[in-house]
Amino acid sequence: MTDATLPAMQQLRDSTREEHQRAEHHEFQQALVKGELSRDRYAAWLAQMYRVHDALETAVCEATQNHEAVRNVVREYQYQVPYLLEDLDFLGIDPTTISPLPATARFTAIVEHGKEDPLQLLGLHYVLEGSNNGSRHIARHVAKAYELAPGPGLRYLDPYGDRQREYWMAFKTDMGAAGFSGDDVAKLVAAAKQMYRTVAELSDDLAAKD
Repeated sequence: MTDATLPAMQQLRDSTREEHQRAEHHEFQQALVKGELSRDRYAAWLAQMYRVHDALETAVCEATQNHEAVRNVVREYQYQVPYLLEDLDFLGIDPTTISPLPATARFTAIVEHGKEDPLQLLGLHYVLEGSNNGSRHIARHVAKAYELAPGPGLRYLDPYGDRQREYWMAFKTDMGAAGFSGDDVAKLVAAAKQMYRTVAELSDDLAAKD
């Protein structure tokens, strides 16, 4: 349950803590964090994240045309598809050959439904944008595990480099200035919870491929 007396970003953080921790502590995610995935499994994860981001960012981009809050919060540099394409090319993966795993296919359907209310799309986007805060740490382990230099192969994990904190603070400021109502925040929270569940379900699918 959300607390309407709290800022939207705090409500999002507090109300999704359980789902966030469940996704973050998944065995597959922990192996990623520690740089313990094989190079092929890392590539498979990036491939599915490409499908996730491609579906969501296409819808979010459309929403910026007619939804004020989405337009005022989402910036072009937040779109991660270009970074993922760079990594996939480096790893020798043709994005047109990527088949969605079940969790990815379900997420695509969720995005389609979310087009009816762009706040749902923004709630999904919030989780993925926020994940960049921890991904810089993961990038260091992945770089060591696969002997990668900063750049291609690590772009998705560290898209903003030294500007990470600056961009996250800007995102928080824009979310705070959006003037969300209590009902708006409830929609954002519900969508954010769904995004965390998708991450956990995708981790299940990827782990089952072993």
